[in-house]
Amino acid sequence: MSSAGENLTDAMGLQFEGHHRGGLLGGTFRDPSGLPVVNVAGCPTHPDWVTETLMMLAAGELRPQALDALGRPRFYADTLIHHGCPKNEFYEYKASAEHLSEIGCMMEHLGCIGTQAVGDCNIRGWNGGQSCTRAGYPCIACTAPEFEEPGHGFAETPKFAGIPVGLPTDMPKAWFMALASLSKAATPARVAKNATADRIEVPPTLRKPRG
Repeated sequence: MSSAGENLTDAMGLQFEGHHRGGLLGGTFRDPSGLPVVNVAGCPTHPDWVTETLMMLAAGELRPQALDALGRPRFYADTLIHHGCPKNEFYEYKASAEHLSEIGCMMEHLGCIGTQAVGDCNIRGWNGGQSCTRAGYPCIACTAPEFEEPGHGFAETPKFAGIPVGLPTDMPKAWFMALASLSKAATPARVAKNATADRIEVPPTLRKPRG
């Protein structure tokens, strides 16, 4: 990416330099309608986000309050990538994949930060329903400023004393640790076995519904 590494092109945003207001037009820029720069983020950005934003602009329905603090349209930025992720059962039990080919949660070992990244990728889907996590690759938060230089490999989870550094949005560290410990202790054998497999090896137990 042109803004990564030494940034030889002096690339910058129109209204932000990373997380800081500024950029080419300055942090106080507003167009005649009162809108700041609209940042339809993503690498690549979802085509539906582009068309929906343009439709809202054409209809005069895009107001400043429809944008988040980074100028991203809230119709997708108020959602986390985690929402609708097909690996959520594994996440709930902290049943983790160890390699990219496995179907467990990728947060603990493989760098996934879908619990912190904004976007409705797992709800809206790409090309008929796909997303990074549905395809087996960790979310790298490509809708966030400075995602291109995380300071570690995209498929690596930085840890301190064995604990992932990046915790879910709005989750206090102590709560996460307590819940993670309980979840791991309660992990069904089916979930634990499937987490480190490249396909479902143990199907759910067939039981007659009660009632």
